[in-house]
Amino acid sequence: MAHTGASPYRWDSVGLLEREDQLATLAGTLAEARDAGRLVLVAGEAGAGKTALVEELRARHLADHRLLIGRCDDLFAARPLGPLTDIARAVGGQLAAALETGDRGAVFDAFLGELMASEEPVVVVLEDLQWADEATLDLVRFVARRLDVLRCLVIATYRDDLPPDHPLRRAWGSLVGPLVTRLSLAPLSPSAVAVLAEGSGLDPASLHARTGGNPFFVVEVLATEAAGLPSSVRDMVLARAAHLLGPARDCLDAAAVLGRHATIRHVCEVGDCDEAAIDECIAAGLLHSDDERVLFRHDLARETIEVGLSPLRRRQLHRRALDALRASDDIVQQAHHALGSGDREVIVDLAPRAGDACVGLGAFKQAAALYAGALEHEDALSPAEHVRTLQAYADACMHLDRTADAVAAGDRAHALLLDVGDQAAIGSWESSLAAIYWAADRGEAATELAANAVRRLAPLGTSQALARAICAHASHLMLSGRFAEAIVEGRRGLELAERFDDDEAVLDALNACGASMCCLGDMEGATLLQEAIDRAKRAELPRVVCRTSANLGEVHRAAADPARALAVFADGLAVAEEHELLYRRNCLLVTRSLSLLLLDRWDDVVADAQTILGQSDIASHHRGMALTALGQVRARRGDPGVDEVLDEALRELDAIGDAQYVHLVRVGRAEAAWLAGDEDRARAEIEALLPLLHLLDNADVRLVLQWAARLGVDRPERFAGGEGSPVPDVAIVGHRAVAEFWAARGCSYAAADVLADSDDVSDLLEAHERLLALGAAPRAHQVAHRLRDRGAAVPRGPRASTRANAAGLTSRELEVAKLLADGLTNADIAQKLVLSPKTVDHHVSAVLSKLGVNSRRHVARAAEHFQITLA
Repeated sequence: MAHTGASPYRWDSVGLLEREDQLATLAGTLAEARDAGRLVLVAGEAGAGKTALVEELRARHLADHRLLIGRCDDLFAARPLGPLTDIARAVGGQLAAALETGDRGAVFDAFLGELMASEEPVVVVLEDLQWADEATLDLVRFVARRLDVLRCLVIATYRDDLPPDHPLRRAWGSLVGPLVTRLSLAPLSPSAVAVLAEGSGLDPASLHARTGGNPFFVVEVLATEAAGLPSSVRDMVLARAAHLLGPARDCLDAAAVLGRHATIRHVCEVGDCDEAAIDECIAAGLLHSDDERVLFRHDLARETIEVGLSPLRRRQLHRRALDALRASDDIVQQAHHALGSGDREVIVDLAPRAGDACVGLGAFKQAAALYAGALEHEDALSPAEHVRTLQAYADACMHLDRTADAVAAGDRAHALLLDVGDQAAIGSWESSLAAIYWAADRGEAATELAANAVRRLAPLGTSQALARAICAHASHLMLSGRFAEAIVEGRRGLELAERFDDDEAVLDALNACGASMCCLGDMEGATLLQEAIDRAKRAELPRVVCRTSANLGEVHRAAADPARALAVFADGLAVAEEHELLYRRNCLLVTRSLSLLLLDRWDDVVADAQTILGQSDIASHHRGMALTALGQVRARRGDPGVDEVLDEALRELDAIGDAQYVHLVRVGRAEAAWLAGDEDRARAEIEALLPLLHLLDNADVRLVLQWAARLGVDRPERFAGGEGSPVPDVAIVGHRAVAEFWAARGCSYAAADVLADSDDVSDLLEAHERLLALGAAPRAHQVAHRLRDRGAAVPRGPRASTRANAAGLTSRELEVAKLLADGLTNADIAQKLVLSPKTVDHHVSAVLSKLGVNSRRHVARAAEHFQITLA
């Protein structure tokens, strides 16, 4: 999204972060200035928030004080007494007249007169004194020596990244004593940057790393609503760099290209400069150094300098950097400089190997970039290395949920292998490519390709490749709803995989067998799935942990144990986040939505859906399932936009044609239509699913048949008796017992839904109360209609979750607000509530929005305003 207006991340909207101590010090010196004058020297790098601090003091404490403000400017020749000229323009009188004469003594005396012209302490702000002329510095010293007889507060701000011989440092050396206070504004901490970044979509840790915690840089990056380089930051950095010439500029350019791996030796070697040049860059405030390394104060500054290099100069420096790092063992950094140098031979040698190293570390984004860099010079790759790099790139893209790129690269590798005719290599890749096809919503093609891999490898004899292919084929049979076949094939593959001691193939087989058994109603399969997760952790196979966690979590949800399911999903999501397995993370999120929906955690469902829908180039089934979950929540709440969301979901999932996805959106649409009073449309949705029942697992069949019974749709003869269910039968135990079953599991909507079908007025009254508390207006309206038909009084009132607070916070948002008031970070809240960090981000944004504040620090105060108890 392009930035089209003023930034929402201004200091006046977010308040000062991590500056309360300095603000308290200023307020304290203001109070002390009634007895004797005070001088406060406020230091900080450019963008540290010195002006913002003074503005906050002005807003909170200076309403009744006379305020005089003067500024210095970054000019080739500083204005004589520039700040005093600004003040004289505002006050006129003797000070203006004295400046006209040019008599310094008269000017200083006139300024003292201004400081004594009020009963309350006069506040003087002198900004940016690093650009002051000698006369202005003399004025500060002149006032400082007379503070004991004055009632004033003089605040002088200046940049602290100054060279040792700067005139300001000499002037400040004499400013000591009890009436002089020095304040320093440090960069923001990672947690403060995270507060500013809430709701922006940017990763707080990366934002802090790029900006070094500099408040101005943070705000400007957020204002672009993207991770690009703000022009304001670029201009500031380039203005500083413009003063560096010769070896110093060569040093700066070399440090920019070397990045965080720049050592003093390497900077001197790559920049062809000496350590004096490094000292000059440090004095300019662009670099800092420890015993060995030379670093930019902010990575944004490094980016600015690097982007500003000419292509020829950039290639030259990358070539020098590559030569300088030849002896190191950091192949990823070497490959980075190889790509920057444009040396084709070196790129095709280093980039694929560096990509492999990144895969080993779980850094798939970087791996994909390195493989892509090598493929830009594919004609320099050997045929075998070309195929291998395409395969590696396809696999990395699949893990990142970039399925279109994965399929394109995978198909190219397949075509090259077919040209060569190596049946073993073709079969092995077809088995892997099938997984990519599945992720890209090409289910039938995926299953056929997996079967073809087995057919191609079997005539070549027993092999590890054949074992892997059979186990992979079993997984595709399971995903296709051919559960009995999947169990047979899985057991065959398991026996062969164990013979070759192939952990990954064994776990694929256990996953296929376990999931298929559960789908057929044999819960021993859950034991196999848990065994697969435990073994995958020991074998350090995060992909398998994530995939099997999604299956096991869904098994627990189908067994009416959504809380246990969430624990499994949380475990898998932590692994997916740690290893950049974005496809698997998205799978876990959309699968988890069914459990969250069952537990009435509708805000969390919406937050997860927004996380999915906020991504580009993701699998259609992820997008479609997220839209379905979002539509179901809107339907249950009676929110607008239900049909639009569910129509889009149907388009996404119908195009895939997979029953396991189609049934979800059709049932969701049936529920939405029924809640809206359109039973004909609801019946049509369920009737469309009846031909697909044989492709669904038992739990999904139960769901469809329950809706068929509710809507009066005839069941197919094969399913006339229904399927076994972990939920007690209403016909046997009654509505009350089934409602208690759901309530005991934290599923209030499900409990109310059962009671709403009862003929007992007391059941209907309880259902109505539960539904109002959840904000489920459409279903509550249905129950109210049934109560009126029976002559019962219908209770009225606002929904309980909003009745408890005037700000309209939901129950989950109240929980989050309480934790915010206790000072917990988003990460702490996520851990405490067993939520993903992204979900917490959405909740925090909602809380701040509803309370009308822009900072978490103001939550408690806003809650008091709304008379909300957060204890």
